[in-house]
Amino acid sequence: MNVIWNSDEDKPKAAPKEFKNEPCPEGTWEFEIVKSVARQSQFDNVKTKDNPDGWEWSLWLDTTVNGTRYRVFDSIAVTHITRINEVLRATGRPELRPGKDHRVDEQSLEGERVRVRVYHTKAGKARAGDYMKAEEAKKAAPSRAKVDHSDIPF
Repeated sequence: MNVIWNSDEDKPKAAPKEFKNEPCPEGTWEFEIVKSVARQSQFDNVKTKDNPDGWEWSLWLDTTVNGTRYRVFDSIAVTHITRINEVLRATGRPELRPGKDHRVDEQSLEGERVRVRVYHTKAGKARAGDYMKAEEAKKAAPSRAKVDHSDIPF
């Protein structure tokens, strides 16, 4: 085989986005769903009697915290309807109904923004906890008005 140098096809790979090589800090952050796909898991713990092929919903969540970009992955087995409904609610989509819905258009969620509570595992990896609508999580508790105590008669 002869090698052809300086070809237009031999371009270096684009530099990866600048992600910190440490887990996302714990807390509740606003994320963008950058990738949402159904795939077969490589792990045996996802394969069950009801899901023998190990299908799961894989979400890639990106956020920026204090100027640093982080990515959190979440994999949800297709048998965990409660968790799937939590994600759907957070994106404003209708929940799945028993006996009625058997399919989710997972790719339509790409680009959606959600708030996610991030926690760390014992091994120190960041994991997605609760999902919330982005605007719901922003609502602050009502502030207390200052009271002028000078005109209280006791």
